[in-house]
Amino acid sequence: MREYGSEHPAVLLPDGYFSSFEQYGKCTWLRSGREALYLVSLTERSDHETPTILVPAYSCHSMVDPFVKAGWRVFYYPLNPDLTVHIDCLRQLLITLQPDAVLTMNYFGSAPTIEAADCIKENIKWCLIIEDFSHCTFSFDKIFNPKVDYYVSSIRKSIGVCDGGVVVSNRRIEKKYIKFEHTDFSGKRYDNQLLKGKYSFSKDSAQKAEFYPSLRQQESELDNFTAIFLISSTGMNILQGINGASIRYARQKNMEHMLALLDGKVKTIPGIERCVKGAPFSMPILVEDRDAVQSKLAEKGVYAPVLWPISEEARKACPISARMADKMLSIPIDQRYDWDDIEDIARIVNETV
Repeated sequence: MREYGSEHPAVLLPDGYFSSFEQYGKCTWLRSGREALYLVSLTERSDHETPTILVPAYSCHSMVDPFVKAGWRVFYYPLNPDLTVHIDCLRQLLITLQPDAVLTMNYFGSAPTIEAADCIKENIKWCLIIEDFSHCTFSFDKIFNPKVDYYVSSIRKSIGVCDGGVVVSNRRIEKKYIKFEHTDFSGKRYDNQLLKGKYSFSKDSAQKAEFYPSLRQQESELDNFTAIFLISSTGMNILQGINGASIRYARQKNMEHMLALLDGKVKTIPGIERCVKGAPFSMPILVEDRDAVQSKLAEKGVYAPVLWPISEEARKACPISARMADKMLSIPIDQRYDWDDIEDIARIVNETV
């Protein structure tokens, strides 16, 4: 039962969560995660040859495009059904291709990369490890591995900040690639986010029509990025006001709740329960006729993004990744929602799927 009119909860004060990243390396704060990857790829690019990178087959374009733009050759490695790295295949590719770098990702915080990092450094000591920890942004302390040369995260959508991405590394970062002047991207996005906040109270369709097309346009702007920008002062101020412990707690409890409500009723990734030890951002489910299910969920007020379309080359490299790309939807369980919200979302998912 929902409670109305009871005592107010505490107003949570900042706990310096993002400042804590500095204990793991020097932090470079940028506009987006893809620009953070682009900065790393430009910094490490060889001037005399085309560098090579191995990336997981289940990678969205925003993980791959930065390396392509920087002139790297991209090859894909396969994953296991639980989205951990297929170690035998990775080892063979390391021996055959002798890559300059490998990109890893701990999907949903339930696919640890420790074994992969060990394999990489055992076979090619000088090979760089770049880890995208966007799915583990609020459990960095639990997944940090000193064998990783660069940690990169996209923060922008994780907490609704207008812009934000980070590179954490003790290696040298080439600041010459960063544009220090600002576009109007963050200001416009922040204004649209304010309108979206008002819409959540009014449900005025005219208000939605005012901000939604602009938000979509800004996503397109990031998709077609051609430069690297520092995070805006607005974005940085928002990050400094975050209480990371509360976000982690809310995500853990929401995920535990959702797992229990959907258990045995929908298909998901093997081992997904491991993510509860971290701070998952969503609950992945696997469905047949995904697009139709997604539309039905949206009609009932649950917006479940597709994660993710992948390239044909990646599909050929890993049938498991191709299956994920065709069947996965992302069910929201993040810190915006409370116990009753999770009950409602789970009921809609169960009725629809």
